[in-house]
Amino acid sequence: MKSGLNLTLFVILFQIILATSSCTKESDPGSQNNGTLRDTTILNVSYGLDPYNVYDLYLPEGRDNNTPVVLIIHGGAWKAGQKEDMNSYVKQLRNTWPEAAVVNMNYRLASNAKNIHHNDMMLDIKSVINHINKNKTTYQISSKFCVAGASAGGHMAMIYAYKYDDTNAIQCVGNIFGPSNLADWSWYNSNNIFLGANVGDVLSEYVGLPWESTLYQGVSPYWTVTASSQPTIIFHGTLDPIVPVQQSQLLKNKLNSLNVPNEYHEYLAFHGFDATQTADVIAKMVTFFKKHTK
Repeated sequence: MKSGLNLTLFVILFQIILATSSCTKESDPGSQNNGTLRDTTILNVSYGLDPYNVYDLYLPEGRDNNTPVVLIIHGGAWKAGQKEDMNSYVKQLRNTWPEAAVVNMNYRLASNAKNIHHNDMMLDIKSVINHINKNKTTYQISSKFCVAGASAGGHMAMIYAYKYDDTNAIQCVGNIFGPSNLADWSWYNSNNIFLGANVGDVLSEYVGLPWESTLYQGVSPYWTVTASSQPTIIFHGTLDPIVPVQQSQLLKNKLNSLNVPNEYHEYLAFHGFDATQTADVIAKMVTFFKKHTK
């Protein structure tokens, strides 16, 4: 009786050891025992020293080193806003393009008091891209980036891609009602009740200096785009009271003149889109990004 009990305990112990030894440990975020990488969200990943230097990372199921990355940049007149403002865009983007990884970033906000301006914000975008690329093996994604933003974020997406992407990481750009010509004196010199401020005050806090045409052209996508710039898709409301729709229309014409692949879509809307329009924006942008991501 005793020997039978010992044999039973031995069999049970052997089975436990066998089961334990067959488990596979994975170091990659979101790994599963069967080797398939699961859908994983990592919030507030630090990419710099400032409290604003964080991003949210959304990794798709089954990703590999060919998985494209979409970088999202929020708006807020360069001096306000946060990455969470773009959560609805992120959700729809992931539903529409589930094979892509998405990075939703915060950046240091423009501030005269803190001496944070255009160059610092461009450095933040570069730092995010470098951080993603440094960890792409761990994340199991590619270094193929699409970048998109809304309002001031749209402007930042364009100007970074056109002027500062010295590693050729960005393959295409999405601009959602962002300004393209900060060197528009009539706009700079206007007071906007929707902003609650003089446009020039907002722009000079972002740029770091008051009006000077050459300086402001240097931070304007319209003036920095070239024939070798990335394919760009633009969305704008015809009734936009903050960013003149003519800025996007002129940028479209310049992209055409330079033979840069582009699409331009207008909606009967103000500075923002309703749910139906937003869904259409995401669908069109994803189709465009897929077409131009190699």
